Amino acid sequence: MGINVTLSPAEGLLPLSGELVKAASVTCAQAFADDPTTAYLVPDADKRENLNFSFEYYLRLSLLSSGYEAYVTSPACEGVVIWVGPDANDSLFTQFRAGWPVLPLRLGWRSLFRETRMDARFSRVRQKLVPKRHIYLALLAVAPEYQGAGHAGRLVRPMLERLDRGKMPAFVETQNERNAAMYGRWGFRLLQTEAIPGTDVKMHLMLREPAKP
Repeated sequence: MGINVTLSPAEGLLPLSGELVKAASVTCAQAFADDPTTAYLVPDADKRENLNFSFEYYLRLSLLSSGYEAYVTSPACEGVVIWVGPDANDSLFTQFRAGWPVLPLRLGWRSLFRETRMDARFSRVRQKLVPKRHIYLALLAVAPEYQGAGHAGRLVRPMLERLDRGKMPAFVETQNERNAAMYGRWGFRLLQTEAIPGTDVKMHLMLREPAKP
């Protein structure tokens, strides 16, 4: 079962579509280009030029899998958000359809190994810390030239309002101190700080309980 978000026209968000995936992937790549996590996951600086292919894969996976919700701010894709519901599911078939076989060619096997290890580590931590049924804010990206204009809030608040009505918590993880402060303003609280395996980069694990009426 998906998240079943209904957005009103006033909120101005567009559901991600196949036609917007490439533009949205460029936005994500630009937003995360200087992220320490990116440097860890893609240690080869030359291959970081292909970062958009990694996001393109993930965006397509969100369209092909059940329980994912992805939105952009407009056809220009100034910002992108992906939420993953408690009943989300994907398969090897959908991963292949989304373009997984291309990733080793674009980013290298070492990158995929590191990402798999990191995902497994933080999935285990999340299972221990967070209620079983929650929404995961898997991706929030705003292109650098549009940051500071309120796009992140536009992307996130409609879902938070929906979660308040449905009494559902939300979880997010970020290594960026500025982003952690931003999430704090939206009601997320820090649960734990965990190092990315093999690095001194700290990931902040944060939970937002639904607001009380």
